[in-house]
Amino acid sequence: MVKVIGKIAPLDVKELDAEAETYAGAKAALESQVPEGWRLIQELTV
Repeated sequence: MVKVIGKIAPLDVKELDAEAETYAGAKAALESQVPEGWRLIQELTV
């Protein structure tokens, strides 16, 4: 008998945004919104 185990992750893409006085502050605010089990895959500074 062979047992195969896989892990799945959601394919949903959600957009988050954050603002602050500095880039470092805005990035920290953005990263703090990422739910556990998710990862930030793209970042755009405007």
